[in-house]
Amino acid sequence: MNDPLPGGCYVMLHIAAGPSCVEERDGPQLVVKDKFRFTLNEDIWIERLDQKLATQVQRACEPPNYNIDGYEKDRHLYALVRRVPEIETSRNEGMDELFAVSALSRLIHPTSIGHRYCAKVFWFGRTDSPIQAVQYRGISPDVFLSSGHRDWLSLEDAEKLRSLMPWVAKNKRMHRRIHRAYWNHEYAMRSYYLDMRWILVVSGLEALITIDEHGLAKQFRDGVQQLAREFQIDFTETNLSHAWKLRSKLVHAEGFLHGLETILPNSQQTELYQRLEDLLRLTLRRSLLDEAFGNLFRDNDTLRKWLRPAH
Repeated sequence: MNDPLPGGCYVMLHIAAGPSCVEERDGPQLVVKDKFRFTLNEDIWIERLDQKLATQVQRACEPPNYNIDGYEKDRHLYALVRRVPEIETSRNEGMDELFAVSALSRLIHPTSIGHRYCAKVFWFGRTDSPIQAVQYRGISPDVFLSSGHRDWLSLEDAEKLRSLMPWVAKNKRMHRRIHRAYWNHEYAMRSYYLDMRWILVVSGLEALITIDEHGLAKQFRDGVQQLAREFQIDFTETNLSHAWKLRSKLVHAEGFLHGLETILPNSQQTELYQRLEDLLRLTLRRSLLDEAFGNLFRDNDTLRKWLRPAH
């Protein structure tokens, strides 16, 4: 896989601070270093780019400004890379698969890799290659993480991500519930305000466990409690009542989180949100890796039997 000139490639840079010296010594090993490639499939891999190429990609993707000298410095930690397909039915179609890989990677371990530094390198490996920025509109180009969160994939994370790669293929379909929850998770990752993230994550959990049109609050409490037991995450009924009440107030624009402290003190909101997000992520990851578990969400009857087992 180390051929120096694989032709054209799409790249998505991860601009982030890497592990500290202490983390390098004592923590998880960074997925790639130097010129090593971590292969995800025959066309997609993770690589630390040559410094000159990485700088050129960043220059291509950043605004040129006017009458201001640019300061060129390589800030990338690593890149997702995909060979340009021989046939593309739409412009930059191959880039879509890198977007899918980055979204799937957040089910393993969330990182801030986003759409701000995406490009097509026409002759990957040549220092004089033309580079075209790939820009998209209508979605946040950035991904937001909680403070203090490890913002890079480890070697172990990448090995788990490799097992999710079959879901990159367009002909491999998720069950509808899982698909809706999956995109709610990704939308939440791309939202800056906790008010919006709260709605999206609770909606993602609802997408998985809602069966009937009536009694939505109880379905949410009971269904999420069942998922929480499955993944050994501690939620009390009070926690889930608070989560639902806050979601309802936010959805109906009855307030912002900072003004809803009579339901749940502001100091407790982030911690409860994080557990909800973690549960959604764990459920989605297992659903995609474990076919039997994923099939629980296939239809109402199957899900109902799992959520309401006979006593």
